[in-house]
Amino acid sequence: MLKKFALIMTLFLCLSPVARAEYPSDVTILDKGSIARLSDDQLINAYEDTLVEIEASKTFHTTSGFSPKEYKDYKELLKYRLLLLVEIHSRNLELPQF
Repeated sequence: MLKKFALIMTLFLCLSPVARAEYPSDVTILDKGSIARLSDDQLINAYEDTLVEIEASKTFHTTSGFSPKEYKDYKELLKYRLLLLVEIHSRNLELPQF
């Protein structure tokens, strides 16, 4: 009886809409040339948006795990953050702190 209950609960949790929820990124990933053309304010805003998105993604995924697509998106977001950071440093701008 306990095994049946555990199996039913596991299936219910795995098939519920909350368990399948995905939160697509609101950040537009730009290439290196597009990043270089951003104004200082746009660059800082893009970096801040990326930090927020990464932190939100970490919080969500530490409890539910990554699908292969989500993992790929997360890696792209980390790469984008790195490109923004490089551009901020090349312009000798102050890095916003979280």
